[in-house]
Amino acid sequence: MNDLIRDHAARVRSADPLIAGQEELPAKGDLLQVPNAVGRVLVDRLDPGGLHASWSPLIVHRLEARVASAAPSAAFGALLDRWLSRRRSDEPGQALSVSWPSRDTVPVRALALRGFAPITVVAVRRVGPGTVTASPTDFTIRPAVADDLEAMTTMYQRLVAYDSQFGWVTVRAFTGELLRQSLAEEALPLEWCWLAEQNGRTLGCVIVQPPARSRWIDRVVNDAPVAYLGAMYVEPWARGMGVGAALTEVAHGRAAAEGVSTMVLHHALPNPLSTPFWARRGYRPMITQWVRHLR
Repeated sequence: MNDLIRDHAARVRSADPLIAGQEELPAKGDLLQVPNAVGRVLVDRLDPGGLHASWSPLIVHRLEARVASAAPSAAFGALLDRWLSRRRSDEPGQALSVSWPSRDTVPVRALALRGFAPITVVAVRRVGPGTVTASPTDFTIRPAVADDLEAMTTMYQRLVAYDSQFGWVTVRAFTGELLRQSLAEEALPLEWCWLAEQNGRTLGCVIVQPPARSRWIDRVVNDAPVAYLGAMYVEPWARGMGVGAALTEVAHGRAAAEGVSTMVLHHALPNPLSTPFWARRGYRPMITQWVRHLR
């Protein structure tokens, strides 16, 4: 098994040197093995009253897989079939999830043939000292403060509602209040937050977790320090004015000034706004999440 995992990691590194964490499997979870493939099965049961319940279904079955073969799609398919054949409860709100290196493309045919769809991506962008901050002329960008809590909450709620169209994020009855609480207790005092304004009217916002708060995701990136761009929203009537680009450049400039090497973010692949926007900002896919809803 160790040789298999080493071969898998070597193939992934050759496709994308920025990916880390492929050299081992999680210590927890049920072990699945087939010829030329191995994986760990984990189940996430989210608190229905917690904020994380807004980011996914309440029960997510995850497969962490490693594949090494001259025919990786066939080996991966056999591992998926073993996983799919396992008995599960009849509880509502369940889904299957497999995260796979985006540039390791050959094995993913096995996912598509079994009804999985790419839903979100971890996208990555290098940040360097030469980052240039844009200077908009028809609106201003300033750091967000505590008095901006209601405006920030409203925009964040609209962002979640928009992303819920694409099948993974879910608006729940308590989402708005928990977003307000999270912004008040964590984002505004602890993170890098900016607002774009025009004549006193809020156009959009961006929220970035600095390296000290991005450790939960920096283990997947082979470059440090890492900052995580957690949210970026522009009001529909303000789109096309360059607000999103300007907010992003301000975030990149602060990250560069703080010595950040890499920025990462999640975005929904089916979102017709996010995918082209982040590509224009220099982000590219690193890890793709493939999902299948059960019921």
